[in-house]
Amino acid sequence: MLLPTLAKEQTMTAPALLAPFILARGHSALSASGSMTPVSESSALETAAQKNSCVVGLIPFSPEEPAYLAVPDSLVPTETPNLAIRQQPEPVQLSGLDNPGYRQAVAQAVESMNRGEYDKVVLARLLTADYNNDLNLPALLETLRAQQQRATVFSVKLPNGEYLMGASPELVFKSGADGFSTGPLAGSATRTAPIGSTEDAQIGEALLRSAKDRAEHATVVQDIKQRLSPLTLDMKIPATPSLKMTPQLWHLGTDIAGTLKPGLSSLDGARAIHPTPAICGTPTELARRIIEELEPFERGFFGGLVGYMDAEGNGEWHLVLRCARVSARRATLFAGAGIVKDSAPVNEHAETASKFDTFARALGWDTASWAEKTSLLAGGGALNDA
Repeated sequence: MLLPTLAKEQTMTAPALLAPFILARGHSALSASGSMTPVSESSALETAAQKNSCVVGLIPFSPEEPAYLAVPDSLVPTETPNLAIRQQPEPVQLSGLDNPGYRQAVAQAVESMNRGEYDKVVLARLLTADYNNDLNLPALLETLRAQQQRATVFSVKLPNGEYLMGASPELVFKSGADGFSTGPLAGSATRTAPIGSTEDAQIGEALLRSAKDRAEHATVVQDIKQRLSPLTLDMKIPATPSLKMTPQLWHLGTDIAGTLKPGLSSLDGARAIHPTPAICGTPTELARRIIEELEPFERGFFGGLVGYMDAEGNGEWHLVLRCARVSARRATLFAGAGIVKDSAPVNEHAETASKFDTFARALGWDTASWAEKTSLLAGGGALNDA
């Protein structure tokens, strides 16, 4: 998945301090080393070539917002042979565990869709944890990597000093000498049964048979096909989706591959299909306006892209999901769900709770007790509702 030829240095052990950019899968990672030269999208490849390096960074959810890109002195392959789960302090306050406003927004969106105003919108919500003791951020990233070895784990230092960390389940676009690939996910089901059990497999099979989820997934695939066609020489798209898994969720996924036209980069391909209906909705522009109206916060990089490319434009870009903005004393988690006309607000609230679980587990939270915490909220306990 990673391109170790981007680095000037030999593979080394993982750094003790948190690098400004890290992209990892399993025990292997790429870590930015040395100074970080800020670049625009238009100057990125030229600067990378001049420095004999690469381009790393983030693309916001909104296509109108500027990219956050830099050229490091080098992008170094690192290995962490023994990933461990590290303990973090307990939060003193959780905000947003139960979110009536989110359920109301879902209900409002469903009502609009049933009037025929649009087809789908992805609505997100936040869960914020405050701490009296400092989080150990390098240990938090290591725990996330240990728990999410099938995902692409990322950490990027933001301009305000916070870090954006997460475990992306979705490759948006990857290109190399042998062509490009993209792997859209749309349609999901929570793995409520023990992983590997018959019941767990039945949950996946039920998702694969779900008319609602298949229709949602087909919309995403068709949208990507239309957007990529002008940029490609050829494209192969399977006729039906397959099951993809994370520790928390089953997903419907389709593996698309092809060849870009000469002179186009991996970021060109990623930009062409971003944001997809899987993270925004359909029609895209109308869904974006609905998101602005119904979400009481700015997404920023949530739902955007994280990745890198070499000076030739080859590289990979992943969807910023299952993520949080973290600092020493606060973690703000993001999660969203695709809303269609037959969505139930309580079910979408539960789905976003399942998606919070990816990062919550890395923080060491006992997510099995969240129902009790929700009751505490309703009873006016120590935890505060957003």
